[in-house]
Amino acid sequence: MDAVLIGLSDRQVLWNLGGIKKEDYQNFVYDYAKFLAKVFDNIIVAPDDGVYTDIALKFGEIKKKKPIGYYPDKDTYYGYEHLKKNFEKYETRPIDGDWYKLNAELTKQALCIICLGFSPGSLIELSFIKYHQKYGAFKDKKLRNIHLFIDERCISQKLPSNFEDDIHNICYYSSLDELGRLILKKEGFLR
Repeated sequence: MDAVLIGLSDRQVLWNLGGIKKEDYQNFVYDYAKFLAKVFDNIIVAPDDGVYTDIALKFGEIKKKKPIGYYPDKDTYYGYEHLKKNFEKYETRPIDGDWYKLNAELTKQALCIICLGFSPGSLIELSFIKYHQKYGAFKDKKLRNIHLFIDERCISQKLPSNFEDDIHNICYYSSLDELGRLILKKEGFLR
């Protein structure tokens, strides 16, 4: 089973607006990676920089394998030069498109999406879950079963209610133990 990690690039948001103290950050990353390594075969991210990539890379160290990093190989407007410095750390996969396609496609690469904070990018990525579940499921029925797990320690507030109405299978949690119970409960749907 694989999981997509999305979330904050700016780590400071965790201690400024979330529930993680700056001095606890390295333990937070390690504990997450250790938990994910027990539950998932692969972690999928955009190979940029942030909370989600810190955890993905630590996951890779623990599993002794590179996390999967999708990148916008055909983007000529924004480019992806800033990602190339990270490519050696990931099993890189081109998305066959630009940043728009990457933002749309990333959250259908696994049925389990773990959100580690809201940023403009992560909100775009998780918004596409609606379309994967509603329309993508006509082509691939599994997409109906995408589950979004949001760590409450990484956010200042929950999603607006209209998001929660349009995206199915949203679960909030506030500890790794709770995430484990939620995944175990949903595991049949996540395969």
